[in-house]
Order: sequence, then C-alpha cells, then structure tokens
Amino acid sequence: MAMTTAPTPSSAGQHKLSVQPLISPRGFTFPSLYSFPPFFTQQPNEQTWAHQRAQWITLILAYSRFHKTYRLELTDETCAGELFHNKSINRRLHLATLRNIVEAMVAAGSAEYDPPKPAKGQLPTAALVFWRKPEEWANLIYDWIKESGLTNSIMTFYELTEGGDLVHTTEFYQLSEPILRRALDVLIKAGKAQVFKGLGEDGDGVKFV
Repeated sequence: MAMTTAPTPSSAGQHKLSVQPLISPRGFTFPSLYSFPPFFTQQPNEQTWAHQRAQWITLILAYSRFHKTYRLELTDETCAGELFHNKSINRRLHLATLRNIVEAMVAAGSAEYDPPKPAKGQLPTAALVFWRKPEEWANLIYDWIKESGLTNSIMTFYELTEGGDLVHTTEFYQLSEPILRRALDVLIKAGKAQVFKGLGEDGDGVKFV
C-alpha cells in the first residue's frame, strides 16, 4: 500500500510536487523533510550534516515509538525499508550513513549497540533504540507496581510485560526483554528490585521492594 500525502492548504499557483508530509499505510506521518531528496545523502558540510543527523535521529525515535519497536538492524535490508527508503522520490539512506547516525545516537544515550561490544574487527550489527530511556521505563514500571499494590511480590518477566488483567493497559505492555532488563538494572541499583534466575519455561523473575 502506497503512502498518501497529508492535505495542506493550496494556493492558485502552488506546484503539485511541493514538499509535503507523507502518511504511511499504518498512519505514521513523515515530516516534509522526508520528501526532500538531499535528506537521504550525508552532506559534506559538518554543520549541515549535524543538523541533518539530528533530524534523522528525531525521525528514528518518533517512528520507533509510533510502531513500538525497540531494535534497529544495521543492514542493507533495513535501509530498503519504509523508514529509510522514500519510494515516491526514489531515495534511500546508505548503510554507512545510517551507521554514522546510530553512532551519534549511542553517544547521546538514545541507543545502545546490541551486543554492546561487537567481535574484534566486526562492525555493530544492531542497536537498541531508546525512544524512552531505561530510567524512564524504570520509573513507569515502579510507579505502576506501587499503585497496583504489588511491592514485595514476585512475578516473571512475562507476567510483568505480557500477562495479567491490567498489564495490557500500561505503556510497558510488550516491552522487549533487553529494554526491560536495562530498566530493571536501574531499579536494582536504586535498591527497588531484585531479579531471580528462572528455571524452565517460566523465565527470570523480579521482586519489587
């Protein structure tokens, strides 16, 4: 299904190919800049590139949040996907440029390579995307635990993010386990949680204190 152009006020002499926001089949609105061909090519001027990179980071975080995705594969296949390939103008981001953008995200704390330390001589293959920081997830989870009267109780990771009658209404419903673990690490360091190694299909458990 093709993207649609967001309606904008028109004027008598306005060209039909003017840069306008695009709406994906699932309802995500891409900014007008997404329809600007140079946006997909790393600019040689460092100041211009810094601004361009910041715009890409904002877009990646917004797109990931909208779709509730937490991991970004650093592959050519990813660059051929909707986020990095605007078929309407036949432009796509090169993998090397995406790597540069993700490197800046990691430096800023809005992403983390996964695994954190690639094998010697190997480039990172993926990154966790922190459209909400682990500290923010930790606060959301702990506040919900307190409001639900679940302190001093033990639950599995699955029960925390997938099961129960109330979890599906929370913002951390179906939170990916790597992000959950980082959020729990924050609570462990604050003395608010303890993680227990699980056995069999039950998986690891956590106790909030």
